[in-house]
Amino acid sequence: MLLSAPLSWLLPWKHGARSAVTVGWIFLAISILAGSTFNGFAKVLSGSLSPFSLLFLSEILTGFFVLFSFGLLPTLRAIVNLPSKTFVLLTGIGVLSGVAGPFLWFLGLEHTTAVNATLFGKGEMIFLIMLAIWMLKERWTSAHAAAICTIVLGFLMVILRGFQDGIDLQTGDVMILLAALSYASGSVCFRKFLGHIEPHIALFFRSSVAIVTFLTVSPFLRNNLGSELAAFPIILIPTIIGFSFVSRFLNSFCFYQAIERLPVATISIVGALDVVGGTVFAHVYVGEPVYWYHALGGGLILLGTVLLHVLGLHANERHGERHLKQRLAH
Repeated sequence: MLLSAPLSWLLPWKHGARSAVTVGWIFLAISILAGSTFNGFAKVLSGSLSPFSLLFLSEILTGFFVLFSFGLLPTLRAIVNLPSKTFVLLTGIGVLSGVAGPFLWFLGLEHTTAVNATLFGKGEMIFLIMLAIWMLKERWTSAHAAAICTIVLGFLMVILRGFQDGIDLQTGDVMILLAALSYASGSVCFRKFLGHIEPHIALFFRSSVAIVTFLTVSPFLRNNLGSELAAFPIILIPTIIGFSFVSRFLNSFCFYQAIERLPVATISIVGALDVVGGTVFAHVYVGEPVYWYHALGGGLILLGTVLLHVLGLHANERHGERHLKQRLAH
């Protein structure tokens, strides 16, 4: 009886006092906060786990989320009934978004800060626009131009340290941008060739491709996951739990719940605040410095992202919802 009152807001379909919209906002807030921890936790773990190990951990958690949310048998049944051509396409997309993208991202985190990873990761938005215009024949609009120019200006603000210094583009920053390109390529290919497939099926298949790749390559690596876990510092156990449960599972679960209750435009615009959350978390948890040009550059990147969604990125609500779900695990 004592537990039912505090938890009643989680059950709007049973308790009329709380609206679905209110619950959606709560889930969205939790998702943004949880997602903001990703780069910070991953940066700390990169000192003890290799990029391949972090890739395996990240993708196996994505697969678990799909099975937890949608069920093992329904997911497997849907995959078994797919045409053989679809399997080939899903494998290719899995390589882009489940292997190359995460590997480059975690490799980049070894050579740059979590703050920079949070900022440069938004380069995916630029790549999505350019690839969509090229591959999907989408029309170039003033919204695209305004968003790209603003985001690029934000990048330059960070790279040139507020235009008061020479170029300061680290190797890791380039890796993060390449990871963003890989994720964007996988997303656009999915929209072009597999738009009829439910996004959670693609997510599970992507994770499966990544796991199989890891198991195939792992025996040939000098340091495999087993040896890394054997030498894993006990002090980092809370970090790996945070990365697993908060950054991956809680973020994904709450995001899907928010999509079911809130308009896509709202989620797209408010969700852009993960730039702020990720930067703050990297500063507080990892102890990375945040300079004025980080704040100004991040503000421009945030503005560019918001401009794109305000001026119109998606043709309709359904298109936007599928697009958000496709990009969830990135």
